[in-house]
Amino acid sequence: MPIFEAAMCFARPVAEVFAFFIRPANLLRVSPPELHMRLVEGPEQLQLGSRLTIAGRRWGLPQRMVSEVTVFEPNVRFVDEQREGPFRHWVHRHHFEAVADGTRVTDRIDYEPPGGALGLLITARFVERDLRWLFDYREQKLHELLGGNTEKKD
Repeated sequence: MPIFEAAMCFARPVAEVFAFFIRPANLLRVSPPELHMRLVEGPEQLQLGSRLTIAGRRWGLPQRMVSEVTVFEPNVRFVDEQREGPFRHWVHRHHFEAVADGTRVTDRIDYEPPGGALGLLITARFVERDLRWLFDYREQKLHELLGGNTEKKD
């Protein structure tokens, strides 16, 4: 199964960075405008069992993803899993750790590309490129909003 990983560091305390990440509205703030993302349904703050419905447009097609938070440890980690959406499998792990100059956030996404006819075009390599583009944009926006140094983990 393909895996995507990225890491960023922020000169802010873990609790502050975690609080930013668990607000679904902030996901929209750090997503490329080309995705036309909007929050269809979801809580103000994530917690264990929260369900989130996001709509957008990618690969020339309207997309909708429903995910559920299956692990939630305040200031340490949370995991969201796709329940409905374009991927055959999607598990996104967010890990937060204190480092000497602030907080390191590590994202790990285990995924399977879409099936059917779309899967013939949207391969794992294609998804990997798309995720790199998304996280490059996210890194810039997070740097603007949270400040601090950022680094990537390939």
